[in-house]
Amino acid sequence: MSLTYFFAGGGTGGHLFPGLAVARLLHEQDRARIVFVGTDRLLETDVLRNSPFEHRSLPVEPLPTLRRNPPRFLWRNAGAYRAAVRWLAEEKPAAVIGLGGYASAPLVLAAARRRVPVLLLEQNALPGKTTRWLARAASTICISMAESARHLPRSARTVLTGNPVRPEIAALAARTSTEADSPPTLLVLGGSQGAASLNDAVVKILEDHTALLQGWRIVHQTGAQQVDAIRRRYQALGLSTVVEPFFPDLRPWYEAATLIISRAGATTLAELACAGVPAVLVPYPFAADNHQSRNAEVFEEAGAAILVRHASTTAETAERLRVALAGIVASAEQRTEMTRAMRGLARPDACERVVAEVRQLVAGSSSPSAPPPHAPG
Repeated sequence: MSLTYFFAGGGTGGHLFPGLAVARLLHEQDRARIVFVGTDRLLETDVLRNSPFEHRSLPVEPLPTLRRNPPRFLWRNAGAYRAAVRWLAEEKPAAVIGLGGYASAPLVLAAARRRVPVLLLEQNALPGKTTRWLARAASTICISMAESARHLPRSARTVLTGNPVRPEIAALAARTSTEADSPPTLLVLGGSQGAASLNDAVVKILEDHTALLQGWRIVHQTGAQQVDAIRRRYQALGLSTVVEPFFPDLRPWYEAATLIISRAGATTLAELACAGVPAVLVPYPFAADNHQSRNAEVFEEAGAAILVRHASTTAETAERLRVALAGIVASAEQRTEMTRAMRGLARPDACERVVAEVRQLVAGSSSPSAPPPHAPG
């Protein structure tokens, strides 16, 4: 008889996609039944609609609602917790896998208090508030970067697994070469939802310094809101470009890339490491706890990337980017060294490692002597 697993949370791609990679492996290898329990946010519903997995949403409210509307926060989150308790009683999952974010909290808390095994996935160097709060409710926390353990309770069991990515991306780590012969290609990842300040800074560099990437092809993911404007600006420069709002499959572009400019979300970084392509990282400055900056620092300290921080104006940010780009574009030797460092950060077997931890957790929980997980507080 196949087991049922609940995956808690998801609201953002950075939380959802690692969970999907783990869910697919459990589904394929163990014929497990998978239920995602999260939010009704558009990204989550769209992605899961095209998956073989069931999706349920809870009426969760994020912490800022507590300040704006305390009755709504308490009422809706209490309702989410009650629904989570009911579903756990009805479905009796073998384990709950928490993906991070506020949406995971009701189900993880309910599971811990009902003695259902809990495993958390933490993608970032600086764990999110929810992971830090729920850490004592979990039997195991799978971390993507070694630094994460320093920010979690000493009593928490952490395992450095890496951040799960799709199999086709993980397979890139086996490549013997990462730099295409011609043309050299700059891949700009403005994010599936767009990153206006980053998009504008990149184009401004090329408007002011057209010769910087002479002979290079520019492949730019802009997000839907800016795609037409960015296309027009590139056309005015007469550059070889591919500009799209979103690339549903980044693998061929990773394979073609000579250099990447990107935000520093943890899931994107895990993919870049597998791809082994040098990167200039421009962290989103308003990310919670500024966690993207710490992610980028980990990659810069390893020699795999150059960190460029946003300035107060687009022109200043563009100048910082130009300086970073100029050195890398001019030096194939530097790119080679960065590629070697980037590959050193890759954990292409992260998904398999997490699944092994899930199986171990479930096997241990079936033992009469296995201790239950502890809820926070």
